[in-house]
Amino acid sequence: MKKTTMGKFIVNVVAAFAALAAVSTVDARTFYVRDFGAKGDGVAKDTAAVQAAVDAASAAGGGTVELDAGTYLSGTIWLKDNVDFHLCHGATLKGSPDPADYCASNCVPQNWASGVNADNHSGGHLVCCVGRGNVTLRGPGRIDGNAPAFIKMPDGTHPKSKAAIPWRPGQMIWFCDSSDLRVTDLDIYDSPCWSCFMLNCDRVQIRGCRVFTRRRPKHTYIGDGLDIDRCRYVTVSDCIINTADDSITLRASCGERLANPHDCCYITIANCVLSSECNAVRLGVGEGRVHHIALSNLTIYDTLNAFNLVGAYSRGSRGTDITDIRVSNVVLDAERFINFCPRFATEVEFRDIVFSGISGKVRKPSFVRGISGKPTRGFVLKDFRLPRDFDVDETEILFE
Repeated sequence: MKKTTMGKFIVNVVAAFAALAAVSTVDARTFYVRDFGAKGDGVAKDTAAVQAAVDAASAAGGGTVELDAGTYLSGTIWLKDNVDFHLCHGATLKGSPDPADYCASNCVPQNWASGVNADNHSGGHLVCCVGRGNVTLRGPGRIDGNAPAFIKMPDGTHPKSKAAIPWRPGQMIWFCDSSDLRVTDLDIYDSPCWSCFMLNCDRVQIRGCRVFTRRRPKHTYIGDGLDIDRCRYVTVSDCIINTADDSITLRASCGERLANPHDCCYITIANCVLSSECNAVRLGVGEGRVHHIALSNLTIYDTLNAFNLVGAYSRGSRGTDITDIRVSNVVLDAERFINFCPRFATEVEFRDIVFSGISGKVRKPSFVRGISGKPTRGFVLKDFRLPRDFDVDETEILFE
């Protein structure tokens, strides 16, 4: 063989092996939803195709499920072990307007629907992850709950109350009993209910997300941003959240639905911009414990209550213990700095709650109250620079 021919042969062999290696390391581990039949035109329903890509990636031991630019109309998608669900720039996973496309409220024991006036939502979700591990949901694309398709009356008008809504899905993104989770660099928009609900999960990272449910006057009723319930080892950072209801909540509820309920604990929230028609940060709900929480470097604006720490919202409830909380370096422009009270709780412990480095503007006095026989210990304000004092009912507050 001539030298030039041998050289070409070697070059071709090297190129072939390089191409094979690229396929093995990239293409074989990336599952493109269009290869499974997805249209991405915003008209055809792509639920089956997207789910097939997720199933294939998990069956292969893990991989990236990729949605390129387009609008993928979809019902419930179930994420699985070792799947990286990637919405590229310009890609939108949009909730189907058809109730039949969503999971049933009894799809798993941990799920539920709420027909009471306070909530009034189904048990349907757009993205679910239950009992799984090593799962990523990331942008820079968007998950759009298509709220305008649900938050309306049959004649097209906006409902006057939550109870009047004919039907709507529940929490748009729902992760439960799962671990090693990442939700990053994602637009989370127009959920018809809560936006992102983490329930009884371990080792969660939420970073760089933009969450939006607020439209005036046609907003999403109970349109929360991030709801973190009985989760452990969680970081939330660098998020911008503008919501019709609570921006971030830390809860200890739903214990009766879980086989092994955790405390809500060991959580850090930092470097976020929050705005809410209700509470920017709310701690409480349930009959468990919320403890060892650090919040820092927050900017809060256009909000009713910057912080809401409440023992119980239901009469006769024991309430949620809230202890070992540190809040620092907060700049706010809100109606009220804090609402701190047991409300309907019959027995709660509030202890070692420290606020430091708080400044900005408020227009209404705060409420700080205790519970008879259960004095609050270690409630501290340091470097506190707001224009109004607390509104304190001395007959109810008990501190040590």
